[in-house]
Amino acid sequence: MLRTSLWPLQQAIYNRLNQDSLLKQRISGVFDKVPKGKPFPYVHIGAPVVTPFETKTTFGENIPWVLHVYSDYDGKKEASELLNLMMQALTKEPWVVEGFKVFKFNIEPNTQVLDPAQAGMPYQGILRIRFHINN
Repeated sequence: MLRTSLWPLQQAIYNRLNQDSLLKQRISGVFDKVPKGKPFPYVHIGAPVVTPFETKTTFGENIPWVLHVYSDYDGKKEASELLNLMMQALTKEPWVVEGFKVFKFNIEPNTQVLDPAQAGMPYQGILRIRFHINN
């Protein structure tokens, strides 16, 4: 039976980040859609991209996902520290996604902190992760 792991995987990512005590102490929340006026810093679960693959016996998905942290700290320090906490939370134990088998997870290259586009805007930290999942 073909099905996507997107929603169960997003719930697993949210739970992993939201339940990490060190990260939770430093942010105002983890969000799919950030509420208007939410104070910085916070984590936003960005958009996934799914590439399906099949073998003779299984159907799977290759899912790169982008996570963002936004900080109004004057400089890159806080966003960089929060990216480190996110990495630690995401890698501290094997992944469990209800109804699916995660056979590979990794942090992708190109983690970065972007300067604000204009004065008064937040710094943005970008963390790219990738899952390989079988149904």
